[in-house]
This record gives sequence, C-alpha cells and structure tokens, in this order.
Amino acid sequence: MRSRARAQPNLGPIDTVWRLGGEEYLPLRLILVAKLLDLNVARLLASSAKITVAEWRVVAQLGVLHHASVREMARQACIDPAEVSRSVASLERRGYVDRRANPRDRRSPRFSLTASGARHLAQFRPHWKAFQKLLVAKLSHRDRSATEHALALIARASLDLLETEHAAGPRRRLKTTRLLSESLR
Repeated sequence: MRSRARAQPNLGPIDTVWRLGGEEYLPLRLILVAKLLDLNVARLLASSAKITVAEWRVVAQLGVLHHASVREMARQACIDPAEVSRSVASLERRGYVDRRANPRDRRSPRFSLTASGARHLAQFRPHWKAFQKLLVAKLSHRDRSATEHALALIARASLDLLETEHAAGPRRRLKTTRLLSESLR
C-alpha cells in the first residue's frame, strides 16, 4: 500500500522560506516553528501572566523542580545562565521567587517559588493548557506521538553534536555552540 503525501497548509508569510531547500532544510523549519512558538508564548504571557518568556521558563521549571540554582535552570532550558539570572532577579523583586543559600556551594544560591509565585503559576496554567490544545488540535494522536518521538530524536542528535564539539576543544567550536555547550555542563 502506497502512502500519499499530505497537502501542506498555506503558511502565509513564511510559506516561501518553509519550502526552501525541501526536506534538507528541516533544521530551518524547526527554527521557524520555535520562533513562532516564542512569539505566541510571549503574547500569551503578556496578556495573561504579565511576565516574559525568559521569566516563564524560570517559573515553569521551579513549578516542577521546586528549587534549583541558576546554572541548573540554564542547563535544563539550554539557555545562557545570564538570561536566567536576570529573570530570577526580576521575579525575586516582584515577590514570585525566593532565594536561599546553598549549603553545598555559597556562590550558587537555590531558588524556589514563593506562595505568590505558585499562585501566579496556577492561575496561568489554564491559559497554557488551552494554548497547547489549540496547537495540536489538528493532529491525530498518532501524529502527536510521532512528532514527540521525532523531536526527542532530533534533540538527542543535537546534544550528541554539542558533546562531540565540546570534546574537540575550544578552537573548533563556534561562539554560540560554546555558549550552549557550556550551559549544558
């Protein structure tokens, strides 16, 4: 039985770039989707949570981890520790995050959500769930599972590449790759 190719939806302003290079440009497509998600999440957060995407990463992680250092959160989200540090400082000033000394490493305090931060997260959760539901509304369960599996494989391949480049030494790494690689340590 031959499988039929499905018709691609019209992607409006990104349609031309999306079709650029065919299947060989999957990383570009993933970057485009990530940017679109960032834009949508930023809009959702601005309207219903009054926090930035970077701050949301901290709140969401602390909602799951309960407490973490800047370095741990940066590593988990594959972002620059300075971005996490700025977000934590902003959230701390607004009373959403609490700082505690780390008995194992005084240079690396531990952070957790305050009662106010936990309430804020709980109030935002229904908006987040509705957003997620809209994103996958046209996907079958099988499509969602296949997408989840494919994204995990691509993430693993990307991590493997970063680890390989890290092992190759600093002269062979690009600045952005070095930044991400160092945040993953």
